[in-house]
Amino acid sequence: MLRTLFASRGFVSALGVVLVGALAVVAGFVMLRPTAARIGYCAILPDAIGLYVGNDVTLRGIKVGSVTGLSNEGPAVRVDFRIDAKHPLRGEPTATTLSDTIVADRRLAVNGNTGPDWKPGTCLTKTATPKSITQTLDAMSTLADELDGGADSARHGTLSAAVSEFDRATVGTGPTLNSIVTQLAAALRSPDSSIAHIGSLIDTISALSKSVADGWGDLRQMLDGLSPILQLVNNVWDQVVQIVHSVVVLLPWLNDVTSKYGEPILGLLDRTVPFLDLAAAHVGSLQQIIDMIPVVADGFRTVTDPATGAIMMSYSAPRVALDQPGAEQVCGAINSLIPGHCADAGTGLASTDLTTLVLSLAGGAR
Repeated sequence: MLRTLFASRGFVSALGVVLVGALAVVAGFVMLRPTAARIGYCAILPDAIGLYVGNDVTLRGIKVGSVTGLSNEGPAVRVDFRIDAKHPLRGEPTATTLSDTIVADRRLAVNGNTGPDWKPGTCLTKTATPKSITQTLDAMSTLADELDGGADSARHGTLSAAVSEFDRATVGTGPTLNSIVTQLAAALRSPDSSIAHIGSLIDTISALSKSVADGWGDLRQMLDGLSPILQLVNNVWDQVVQIVHSVVVLLPWLNDVTSKYGEPILGLLDRTVPFLDLAAAHVGSLQQIIDMIPVVADGFRTVTDPATGAIMMSYSAPRVALDQPGAEQVCGAINSLIPGHCADAGTGLASTDLTTLVLSLAGGAR
């Protein structure tokens, strides 16, 4: 019955329709599936040996992207690559090429650290690449040639001669070296007191380290509090240094003054003691004199010019007033002699400055 079912045209047609539908669903899922977000970066490498477009890009050993382009950048090579957006490079990232074997293609390994996101438009410059086998062998050959004299033919054979000399110098020292190694092995198998002391010292250091680790919080708090104190001491010390410099200048001066004028000064002080006793006995009268000083000082201030400090005095001449109607006649006569010296106040009286009038007339007479 199954053979008849599989051989029937209807079953074959239905199976073909199912397969076509499944393929269409898979193709639609693949084509319509959203592409994972990626970020494009670039790196400047010394070389790109073994690195090709499409090679893996790894971050801490995990594949996160692929190489998208290789181009010359002067003596170096620019490598463009894209990695998943969920693994952005941060801080100051680095890049290098790695290979699991010496014959396999290399992969680009990148590494980032904490910090702000790396700008995609800026290429990584902290890069390195492993040397090839040819470069390594060439470097070893160059080193061996330089050790053997290099281009100087007179130094050729220096290395072999040194090896031969070392061989001759060490002839017969094998038994001694064997004895030393044997004694060292015996000492390690049977620790003596010195080794025991070393072990005790290591234990003590371990206990001290544990104590410091347990109290590190308090120690750090103490050190943080010590910073402003040290800053204060630093500021105060600057002032102390200035005072010391001043004392260094003053001490020689005081020494000279004391040496030259010490005896007269002491004699003067001795003679002032009776006067001080006398002043102490008349403290009351001295107090009254001191209380009068502010009044005297204010009096002197009133007779000095604030601008120049010179002593000045103000004088006001006497003035006279005359009743009407004789005031107008007298005023007219005075103004005829000295115009403008007699003014009518408008209240029935006329006033004039007698001092100016008398002095002016006396000058006119002369």
